[in-house]
Amino acid sequence: MASELSMPLLVSIAEQVLEQFNITQYHLVGHSMGGLVSNLLAQRQPSSVLSFINIKGNLAPEDCFLSRQVLHYPTDDPEVFVDEFIKRTRQSLLYGNGLYAACFRSKVQAAVVRPTFESMVDCTDNGKLLEAFDNFDFPRMYMFGEQYASLSYLPRLVKAGVELAEIPHSGHFVMYSNPVAMWERIAQFVSRVEYFNVARTHII
Repeated sequence: MASELSMPLLVSIAEQVLEQFNITQYHLVGHSMGGLVSNLLAQRQPSSVLSFINIKGNLAPEDCFLSRQVLHYPTDDPEVFVDEFIKRTRQSLLYGNGLYAACFRSKVQAAVVRPTFESMVDCTDNGKLLEAFDNFDFPRMYMFGEQYASLSYLPRLVKAGVELAEIPHSGHFVMYSNPVAMWERIAQFVSRVEYFNVARTHII
């Protein structure tokens, strides 16, 4: 049922997949809503996470620029909301938003948008996601497009030991605007983590 969709449900699904395939340790990578869900998953399984690359995942209320539209533009008709959401997103000047809007209908059922967005907003506003991300003990990277270089919490992440990865010529959807730079930074980060894990094992 669409009304049952929520971020905790997605975390539960991820846990079931990990259990099914007997995955006990993993590098965690999540974008946007996936970054939010990854944050919640990491809180439940911190000892299993080797590293966490959060790609513009929600950490603070300012990140709900897409999902909060479900509150700013209320309607009882999910099809109407999606049509208007796509129109607004397509007209945005931010990198990648046009491509996101163009493929939204083919990827998302209208009925699931409201409960999903409402849960995202609730978790972001009330879930203390930034505090959790600050306090994780494993290596962390926060990736974002250059159009989001003014995010208020970036200095706080640096103080918490989080590696920042600003992707040029990108906005929220770095995988659309500059996938090569995105994957290069991911590969470099994971390689460093793996190298130090091996070195630490040899020392022990």
